[in-house]
Amino acid sequence: MELNKIYQLMDKFEQSTLTNFEYRDQEFEIQMGKKGHGSKPVVNMQPTPIPNAPASTTAPVAPKPEPIVETPVAPTVEPTPISTATPAPEEVEIDPDTCITAPVVGIFYQAHSSEEAPYVSVGDQVSVGQQVGLIQAMQMMRPVVAKQSGQVKALLAKNGDEVNFGQPLIQLIPDNPSEI
Repeated sequence: MELNKIYQLMDKFEQSTLTNFEYRDQEFEIQMGKKGHGSKPVVNMQPTPIPNAPASTTAPVAPKPEPIVETPVAPTVEPTPISTATPAPEEVEIDPDTCITAPVVGIFYQAHSSEEAPYVSVGDQVSVGQQVGLIQAMQMMRPVVAKQSGQVKALLAKNGDEVNFGQPLIQLIPDNPSEI
């Protein structure tokens, strides 16, 4: 079974009211189940060995999460008088139409491996169809691609974060705001 068809099945199952789903053919078997209402689906996928074919003895290895390293910059600060009224930091609302969102439930990675640079950083230009991250779902890696072009404004998900379907991962400043 093709990987895209597996992801489509997972997405449809997650959005459905079904609690169990099972599919089998001559070369493939997948079982999905949800525990309780409103919880994440539990997926068990076992390839069925083809007769007279050697079974694979190696297990897939997931990439290790890459730690985010930020270099602190010590600003020069002048003493300010203490005031009794300090403004509270404002929470900025994120417009989901300007974001790249998670195509599936899983673990988000900013790079293919811990030795490689992230796919994108704040300030980078992104084009339609460009890969900007990976999501590990069911021990398989699924690419996260941009559906619109623009400049990366903020990285909303950290490396190794668990993400949900449709969750904003990367906020963009769109090239063509009228096309949103």
